[in-house]
This record gives sequence, structure tokens and C-alpha cells, in this order.
Amino acid sequence: MDLVDAIEETSMVRVQGLDCPLDVFRKPNEIEITDFDVICQRAKLRADGTLLPEPLDLIQSKLETGRDKDLIDILHLESVVRADYKKRLPTASLEEASQMLERFSEWQVLIPAMENPFAEVRELAMSHLREFAAAGDPFSQAILEGRELP
Repeated sequence: MDLVDAIEETSMVRVQGLDCPLDVFRKPNEIEITDFDVICQRAKLRADGTLLPEPLDLIQSKLETGRDKDLIDILHLESVVRADYKKRLPTASLEEASQMLERFSEWQVLIPAMENPFAEVRELAMSHLREFAAAGDPFSQAILEGRELP
């Protein structure tokens, strides 16, 4: 009953004694149960048979926890996503770029997208930059005006 109460209170259980702790969530934070199948489909199967959600899904599960460790994890995961996007967006198809930027978009990844040979991808990146600039983002404003970044 103590385990049941603990899982009810925290919505997860941590398994120790492995190479690293394994958190098993009853209901991951900030993730709707209806999204679980899609998240599992995007997850990476590890050699030990566990599914590791992709970084953007892990970020979602760490939002609003109020824990310093989760904030540090989010910053790290964003840097992983940023590096991946910077590598993929310069050659991505319009469909791939659209899917990527629908999930994660910021000025740092839009600069490499502007190098894409497809005009439609470059225009998609520009539309994101214009949206960010209109919301007051100084980095996007500088990029659109051809100025050096602040």
C-alpha cells in the first residue's frame, strides 16, 4: 500500500540499481494520455529494450515541475534539439522542415533553415522569424534587418 500511495502522490516510481535510475511514470507531467501512443512511436528503442522518448517529448514531461534538476535537463535537451535541427534543416524537405518547426522553432535554428536550397523552406523560416520579430524578439528583428545579432 505504501508503493500505491507513493505512486498516487508522485505519479511515478524510480527504479534504482540499474546503470542509472529509471523513472516509470503513471502519468507523465504535462503529457495527455491521448498523446502517449504518438510519443511511443517517436521514442527510440534502446539496446536494453526500454523506450526513450525523443528530447522534445522529454522536455514536455519536465515542464511545470518546479524542480531545478528539470530546468537543467530542459536546457540540455533544448541544446540537443538545437544541434539536431541545425544539422537537418539546411537540407530538409518542406514537409520535414514544416514538421520540425511545428514542434520547435527559435531564431537559432531558423538561420540554418535559411540556407536550405528550397525556397519554400526558406520562406517558412522567414515566416517564423517575422512572427518572432512581431512578438518583440530582438534576435529575429536583427536577422530580418540584416544587422549583427545583439
